Amino acid sequence: MISYLSARLTFEEAAETLCRSVPIGMSGRQALTLMRPVGEALASAEDRQVQTLQAQAKQARSQPQEQQQTQEIERLYIELDGVLARMRRGSVPMEKEERQRQGDVYREIKAGAVFRAERGRKRSELAPGVYVDTPAKDSVRYVARRTAKGGFDWLLYQLARHCGLEQAHEVVVVGDGAPWIWHLAAEHFPGAVQILDLYHAKEHVWDVAHAVFGRGTAAGTGWATHACSLLEQGQSEALVCALQALPPISPEPGQARSCPERAVDYFTTNAGRMRYPVFRAQGMHVGSGIAEAACKTIVSTRAKRSGMRWTPAGLDALLPVRTSVLNGAYDLLWEQEYAA
Repeated sequence: MISYLSARLTFEEAAETLCRSVPIGMSGRQALTLMRPVGEALASAEDRQVQTLQAQAKQARSQPQEQQQTQEIERLYIELDGVLARMRRGSVPMEKEERQRQGDVYREIKAGAVFRAERGRKRSELAPGVYVDTPAKDSVRYVARRTAKGGFDWLLYQLARHCGLEQAHEVVVVGDGAPWIWHLAAEHFPGAVQILDLYHAKEHVWDVAHAVFGRGTAAGTGWATHACSLLEQGQSEALVCALQALPPISPEPGQARSCPERAVDYFTTNAGRMRYPVFRAQGMHVGSGIAEAACKTIVSTRAKRSGMRWTPAGLDALLPVRTSVLNGAYDLLWEQEYAA
């Protein structure tokens, strides 16, 4: 019970809640101590499931598999993002710059959301008359892992299979443009439609406008508005030309290339992921809002509250407990553990 409560509340709140129901005394530190072995057990169970999946993948490459008759899924979405968590100083290896300054450090947690799509009630702004996909009721499932621990890609792949990857007619991967997202998609979800989050792409446009023209300038606003219009229309080549036509500026401190030069690379690399009129005409998501919400739901609302600092062991134990509770799988995982 204390582990379940700790997944939803701070350790102090979890201890207080339990003590109101059971006549015992418990501190937040004791709640953490009791939660850790539970989280470690769930993490070990995840790793064993991944190992089984990897073995099955090797076998599938060498032996033909029988197709099972299961319910088909029209479209399955996989959205990914990263979020930083505050770590105790000295609990993780630090870069030179981090050692030279005081205070704690931050490390990335990768998070993913997988869901079945159904046609929603909201019409597309980019394709009038088309209704945009929305997550089917109770279909959103989450996964998260500290980047340095590794194994996130296989955990996400396992979750996608559990959510119906093999039954999906179409798979859509939505991300913010971080290279690791597309590398993961290419390895584990080949053939999936890849979409660059439109709103992150617009942020890059505005970053360029601010760097070249200055913040709040009429020239910058006019240029960015036109560039965003090209972006929405899927005119990636015209957008790149507009970037290349900008007056040259010097790179920022610590950067080898200027902001517009980096933006040219960004939009050129992601051109195939920016066919927004095509995507919207099919009712697809063009934003990774659900992935960003996953970061907030999994990490920020539980592990990034005021004053919270983590060790790798504590955070690695919390995340599988947190996601299992959010996915409604906490009790099932324990039943499987007992059965084993």
